[in-house]
Amino acid sequence: MRWPGKKSDPIATRARGLDAEIARLEKEIARLNSQPPAPAAVPGKNGARVARPTRQPGLSPVDGEAPAPRPLPEPVTAPVVTEDARYNAQGVRKFDVLAMWHRIQNHFRGPTANNPRMVQFLAAGSVHGLRPLRYEKRVARNRFIGLFVLLLVVLFGLARVFLLR
Repeated sequence: MRWPGKKSDPIATRARGLDAEIARLEKEIARLNSQPPAPAAVPGKNGARVARPTRQPGLSPVDGEAPAPRPLPEPVTAPVVTEDARYNAQGVRKFDVLAMWHRIQNHFRGPTANNPRMVQFLAAGSVHGLRPLRYEKRVARNRFIGLFVLLLVVLFGLARVFLLR
């Protein structure tokens, strides 16, 4: 039974359900991996099911079986050209300011959302029990401004006491 004043968290409830589903699927995978594979059976004479002989690697295909697929060729990689403007005489990549700037920007931007639909729900406040993201941003912004003003007042007071005697 729930406490009268306590509200249920819909995201936590959904997470518990998904965790239970993942555990069930992992048990199913473990059970299927522990069973030996059943031999493929083909209809033989008089309608009886006969096990198909397995093919060893390197042998010719069994009658009625498709030939083994050819292995894919390895991808061709272009050799590093030392005359390239991005590399110095020793073959080491030169310092690239623009690439460094893009890496710094991407670091502060953070990863992209895996589920853009969930981001829309959070931004619009469509998830029951959670405040809209715009409200949370406003609260965080106001808290930052307030703490910054408090820091300025403290610094001004320290400067007045110690520097302006």
